[in-house]
Amino acid sequence: MLNHIAIGSSMTLDVQTRTLTRLSDGESVNLPASASLCLQALVEAEGEVLSQEQLMDIGWRSSGVEVTDNSVRVMINKLRRALHTLASQQEISLLAVTRSGYRLLIHEPQATPAPPYATDAPPQPTRAPQVTLSEALPLAAVQPKPRNRRWLRWSAAGCCGVILGLIVAYTLYGQFMARLDHIQFVPWSGPGVPADTQVFVPQDRQDQQALIEATLSTYENHVISKRPLEKPAKVLYITLGASPSTHHQGLIACQQPFQDAENDCESFYFKIY
Repeated sequence: MLNHIAIGSSMTLDVQTRTLTRLSDGESVNLPASASLCLQALVEAEGEVLSQEQLMDIGWRSSGVEVTDNSVRVMINKLRRALHTLASQQEISLLAVTRSGYRLLIHEPQATPAPPYATDAPPQPTRAPQVTLSEALPLAAVQPKPRNRRWLRWSAAGCCGVILGLIVAYTLYGQFMARLDHIQFVPWSGPGVPADTQVFVPQDRQDQQALIEATLSTYENHVISKRPLEKPAKVLYITLGASPSTHHQGLIACQQPFQDAENDCESFYFKIY
């Protein structure tokens, strides 16, 4: 497998060091492991759309890490910032395709062909205008009178039915729509907290110590240990469900607390078999 992958004619990706380099002046940007793998796949797709599931398989699941759609969006934002640093949008574009996924478009400059020599077209013979029967007769004579207007009544009834259905659907939605509950996170300290890291848990789940410790251990073994060159998260929000079972674990890893802008978070979901 080639260590360097060309991205258009302006930059290359070193898959070993995960370095994206601009060829004109040598300026480079280091990418996370997941972003490097996904960028390599998008380049090799040659403009085809890769779904979020495909990107999850390529960037994380191939290493044994289970993530959510939010991790894909964070990775795409990192790639866009790196590409924007080294190239303009007129050269390389990373586009989101609604309900499909993402694709990478590389715009190569193309030479415009010279226009062909102009030649005088031979004169075309003129013909006398032909008058058809519909043009010769008055409009009232060629248009048949409507035989039946029953279809108008059926159309009006159908439109009324559609409007009534929309009103009923909107009423039911307003009565049964989901109501989101606010989750209050509080600091937690105990065994298994990584060094220089803050851990927060839902206020009503502080007593689930076994599940909290198991989640921190899983994150340490399957995320931090597999990313030795990346900066570890400083703030961890452990998401606990109603069940105390340790088979379903999840957390959100951030560089800064939630209330700060640009906190650069990733969400993880672990299913233990």
